[in-house]
Amino acid sequence: MFAFTALRLLAAATVAFSPSPSPSPSSLPQIAHVVTADRTDETLGNSVRTTYVVTAQQIAQNGWRTVTDALQEIPGVEIANYGTIGAQADYGIRGSDSTEVLVLIDGQPAPGGLADSVPLSSYSTVGIDRIEVVEGGGSTLYGAGSIGGIINIITDTQHAPPSATLRYGTFDDSELQLQGGGFSLDHIFANNSYALPVDPNSGLPLTRSNSDYLANTLGYGLSQKLGAVGVNFHASVAADTLGAAGQFPDYSPTSTEHDVNDDGVLTFSLRRAQSDPTLALSGTIQKITFDCDAATDPNCFQLAQSLSSENRIGLSLRNVVAAANERLIYGVDLSRGFVTVNDGFGDPVTTAILAQTAAYVQQTWIGARDEFYIGLRGERDGDLGGEYSPSVGASVNLTGALTLKANVATAFRAPNATELYYPGYGSVVQGFGLLQPERAQVGDVTLGDDRVLGGVALTWFDNYTRQLIVPTCLLYCNAATAPVGTFPVYAPQNVDHAHISGLTFDAKTIPIHGISATLGATDLYLAQNLDQQIRLPDYPTLSYPVFNVSIGLQYTGAPRDVLSTAGISERAVGAGGAVDPTQPLFYQPAAYSDLTAYAGFRVAPKMQLTLRGYNLGNERYAEVSGFPMPGRTFAVELTAR
Repeated sequence: MFAFTALRLLAAATVAFSPSPSPSPSSLPQIAHVVTADRTDETLGNSVRTTYVVTAQQIAQNGWRTVTDALQEIPGVEIANYGTIGAQADYGIRGSDSTEVLVLIDGQPAPGGLADSVPLSSYSTVGIDRIEVVEGGGSTLYGAGSIGGIINIITDTQHAPPSATLRYGTFDDSELQLQGGGFSLDHIFANNSYALPVDPNSGLPLTRSNSDYLANTLGYGLSQKLGAVGVNFHASVAADTLGAAGQFPDYSPTSTEHDVNDDGVLTFSLRRAQSDPTLALSGTIQKITFDCDAATDPNCFQLAQSLSSENRIGLSLRNVVAAANERLIYGVDLSRGFVTVNDGFGDPVTTAILAQTAAYVQQTWIGARDEFYIGLRGERDGDLGGEYSPSVGASVNLTGALTLKANVATAFRAPNATELYYPGYGSVVQGFGLLQPERAQVGDVTLGDDRVLGGVALTWFDNYTRQLIVPTCLLYCNAATAPVGTFPVYAPQNVDHAHISGLTFDAKTIPIHGISATLGATDLYLAQNLDQQIRLPDYPTLSYPVFNVSIGLQYTGAPRDVLSTAGISERAVGAGGAVDPTQPLFYQPAAYSDLTAYAGFRVAPKMQLTLRGYNLGNERYAEVSGFPMPGRTFAVELTAR
């Protein structure tokens, strides 16, 4: 309520003291093209599939440093952090989990996709041109793993203007960002040693230690014309080290995680009068190692040099044939990769070879104000099975700017290497054999009007899945009867039937005197394991909240104004799991409200000083049970362009 009141007062005061007695709204900035929804260029308004875009300008203005930061206010997207910057984060779209969301970099799979270890919470936003999020099943055009949707991280380091940013904040959180000449660099260090409320057992104050984070990311992009052929190349190398403290109160003082994530995409495109063929070659490398001192650390959860590595190469060939009132898209996707896993507990090293062979086609008919498409994909994922994935959708103009969009599709995902082969967990290494691929029927209906405020949209979505893969407790499930010193043992199992339904609402206003407002809400009213009649995901400590809402007010000044940018926003999120009201909330996934504000001041023609505050209400909670989040924090940034 405080945030809503503050937003209304700020908006009213700004308009009231404006020199213009009758403010005139300015038009919304148009996003010229999106490329993810239909694997081809199109305007955002013409996309039948629900698509959201986070631009580089929004990233810089809000100070979002990782991809998960940039996604947390999008309706339908769920983010659950295990701590502050550098910590792991669970993510999903429309009630799905990370295994059912396909993450792409420049249209090609990101590192970690074969083993469900995509480092979305540590992927730097430096060098990113925009992030496109397509919600709903995307298996027709992109294949396995896109039941919930697609996150496409689109880079553009060559055309980004040169800039440098220095940041320093609470917990010695320091960062250097450099960009220009096709290169981008991001260096972060934070000790993340934040205080916790008083220990309910000892009565003593606590400090979350061994959560330090050091990360370096280097990217390079190039775009050239070789005669009639356009060549685009981007590659990035990222390395980070973080303290893996573990769950409260059983922290590990010595466990450390070391990650390396490399990716590269080389694209050749040829524009003809009626067709645009494109060839993309891609490769990714990921290496994750853990170590700790088992002799001195009773909570060491990974012995020396446990290892997970992944290597993948891919080839995609696509053609777009356009006529006056129709468009045909067809192509093939080929990839091959292997994952090597050693859990560090004496189990043998496991190596899995994974491959994908697929072909797809989509036909679209375009009318004066309406659009209709139908598509089909056939895919084979080696020994894990395959699927035919049809889809159909339409956009119908009802009246004026009121539009109805609808999509229906089948979607699927093959089990990943972790679910199959991880020592002590995977179904194959435990003798249960191969898991069945998930198969889902997904659909959504959106009613939107771009002339109300600056655009409003209400979406209903539905997902009915067979053979859903969920972690299931197999041993020591009841803490009251389990032997002393044991922990529950989980393994992935297929659930016969699961059903997810929900609503999203999105609204924004046209800027008036540089002021605009946004509102997004998600109501995940149904996420049910129909066989066991429990809420998904099937974890005892984690489920996505039923309801969350984000509201924001932004100001962008004129080119010579001292106050160049300002904003205030609040995210209200429901409980993310079981909460014991008799215990302190700082390590439980209780409902919370996160109030954030920033103000940027032009201290020189090409230099800006920005002050930022996070969790200004100082609420103490854990988005994931046992992993407390920090309280109120602050940061200062100096940016030169």
